Amino acid sequence: MDDRDKRAIDELQAQVDALNARRGKAERSSAGRAGRETGQMGLGFRISVEMLATLAVGTGMGFVLDRWLGTSPWLTLVFLVLGAGAGMRNAIKVAERASAKPQNETKRL
Repeated sequence: MDDRDKRAIDELQAQVDALNARRGKAERSSAGRAGRETGQMGLGFRISVEMLATLAVGTGMGFVLDRWLGTSPWLTLVFLVLGAGAGMRNAIKVAERASAKPQNETKRL
């Protein structure tokens, strides 16, 4: 390989590096913007769906057990409270994970 080939390879490598840098900057800025705009909304939807799901499952289990055992409405009320507690526990866990995530990302930078 002579000097002319090495220079051509170096020029091509410089162009590739410049394109990769521009592409990476554009991807980081658009991904960051998308995360800021939709990340918190998605987190809110996830927490609300988990709360509703645990309430529905708890109430449903209590209702079915009440019908089966004939203890209406006591087991429905007990399982409603248990479902609410499970929903709050899940919401707290999700919120803790979400708040811990940005701290880990800043340490990487």
